[in-house]
Amino acid sequence: MTERAGQLVGIEEFVQGLKGLSEFAPPLVNAFLQQHPVRPDSLKPYVFFNCGSYTRNLIFKDELFELLALCWDVGQVSRIHNHRDQQCWMAVAIGKLKNQNYRVCGRNAEELTCRLEPSVSCLITPESPLEVDQDEPVHQVLNEAEYGERAVSLHIYSRPFDTCEVYSLETGNYHDVPLFYTSMYGKLCREEQTGTTR
Repeated sequence: MTERAGQLVGIEEFVQGLKGLSEFAPPLVNAFLQQHPVRPDSLKPYVFFNCGSYTRNLIFKDELFELLALCWDVGQVSRIHNHRDQQCWMAVAIGKLKNQNYRVCGRNAEELTCRLEPSVSCLITPESPLEVDQDEPVHQVLNEAEYGERAVSLHIYSRPFDTCEVYSLETGNYHDVPLFYTSMYGKLCREEQTGTTR
């Protein structure tokens, strides 16, 4: 295993560091993520798993950015989605994840149809955070069953958004979906109580 580029920090120090950035420009955030990998044990208040789906756990939010811990059981994947033209970064604190980008072709906004072509993919690991490609922002995140372990990733969105477009390879359709939190600031949301574990 390669050494991490920076010294492990607690999640509170990580949040304060993000708040101290002069702007959310990719070079600054990319450098920050490389230099400040998060200590996994500090994420314990925000780690909730659900056997039915990955979970979205809010750690911090203001007008400029929000920070979430996403918890992935073995084999769980996101839907193919976009980020509303906002900037996004992903850093894995536990395990590893695959990011698969898609090229959107032949979009018909009236019929809400398009064709997707898989493009580049890569691994996100504790040593290799990822900036979502603004030129190709439609992607899917996967905790492949072959990895054999749970994963916890940190997602930074600037600016925050509460809906996204999801895409279907099978039907060629896309549509808006609202985004929900599993927990907020370490407390489970009421509708997410059932089936959620540490």
